[in-house]
Amino acid sequence: MADKQEIEVAASKVPLGMKLGYGVGDFAFNLGFQVCALYLIYFFTDIYMLPAAVAGSIFMVSKIWDSVCDPIIGIISDHTNSRWGQKRPFLLFGAIPLGIVTFLLFFGPDLSPGLRIVYAYATFILFSTVIAATSVPYGALTADMTLDAKERSSISGFRMTCALFGTLFAAAATKPLVSLFPDEATGFRWVGAIYGVIIAVIVLISFSSVRERVKHIEEEKLPFKENFRVIIANIPFLLLTGGVTLYMVAINLLAIVVTYFFKYNLQREELVPIAFIALFVTAAVFIPAFVWLSNKKSKKFGFNTGMVILAAALLGMFFVPKDNIYLIFAMFFASGIGMSTVFLFPWAIVPDTVEYSEWKTGLRREGTIYGFYFLCFKFGSAISGFIAGIGLDFFGYVANIPQTATALLGIRLLISFVPLIFIILGMALISFYPIDSAFHKKILGELALRGK
Repeated sequence: MADKQEIEVAASKVPLGMKLGYGVGDFAFNLGFQVCALYLIYFFTDIYMLPAAVAGSIFMVSKIWDSVCDPIIGIISDHTNSRWGQKRPFLLFGAIPLGIVTFLLFFGPDLSPGLRIVYAYATFILFSTVIAATSVPYGALTADMTLDAKERSSISGFRMTCALFGTLFAAAATKPLVSLFPDEATGFRWVGAIYGVIIAVIVLISFSSVRERVKHIEEEKLPFKENFRVIIANIPFLLLTGGVTLYMVAINLLAIVVTYFFKYNLQREELVPIAFIALFVTAAVFIPAFVWLSNKKSKKFGFNTGMVILAAALLGMFFVPKDNIYLIFAMFFASGIGMSTVFLFPWAIVPDTVEYSEWKTGLRREGTIYGFYFLCFKFGSAISGFIAGIGLDFFGYVANIPQTATALLGIRLLISFVPLIFIILGMALISFYPIDSAFHKKILGELALRGK
């Protein structure tokens, strides 16, 4: 544990410029994550002309590989020492490769059907590897910027607001940008290039803005398997991870199916960007309200309150008639209110589990913890992509033609009842999360005594 002076520095307020510089990094990462979550399966099925089941399988396999990478990257970052710190060098050296692979992902070369599948697998796996190598250390920086729980909530607020704007940019700008070009294949190719440049530049800005202020003594390097002990002993982290994984399945499935819902069920494809704006602008606007609610009650209470709102909106979405577009958008606005908690609370809560781990095991392994934490997001994305692809195929979806009644029903189920099931299961796990404000203060107090 650091000495008293270092603890005082780490517990002091984080400068506004550092919060902004850190937060803007998640604009870049979410631009990359969300353009895949929102449009990649659509790109595979309707533009690159891969079968829906194949597209879902590519998404699942690539994301599972991504999930494997995350804990490994976290462990590596915990044992990295450089003049830039433990986590920051991953941003420095990963920014430009991440921009390049973003371009390659949507390049879509004209190949035979078999080689198209190979290309899609190869580029998405490469993208998943590179984004893991940068985003996992980036996420772990929250725990290394301050020890103060309220400052962490503030940092998470900046970060998640930028993440939402990154998500909103991907959601609202992608289709209009694509439409500027002669065909969708060319449009997505240029969008990949533009987004690649934006991502690389912003990640470098974040690297230059952030400093690691929580200092740790050199700890003996553990055998690889011993890092898993840090995770298994952390029951609050396991509950949080399980709940967030289930929530992310629901959120990503909703996001994937939006394009299909508007294109085929409503026959209003031009409204797709507006639907995403309704979701993500609303989510951004309501983040401060949920920060206030968490300070009044608890982070757990705020988290599950948002999920109750989202669950009710998804239930309503199934029963709203397709010709009542205003009521459909009301359900999307309500969904956005609930979704704001998914952008805020997972990142506001997880740093507390880092101190719990140190308190419980005597080891501070934030990189390992964040690596496994990112696994839950990637695993949730993998499951949602697989469910979307297999579900569309099961209900008889065929790209770019009028759909059968069965296929249209399947799309409605995939955007409403299926994610609703995962939300209910996630709420059950989060309800058992034990760390509140008083418990966290006790942990920090005992850690401080140990460091004297």
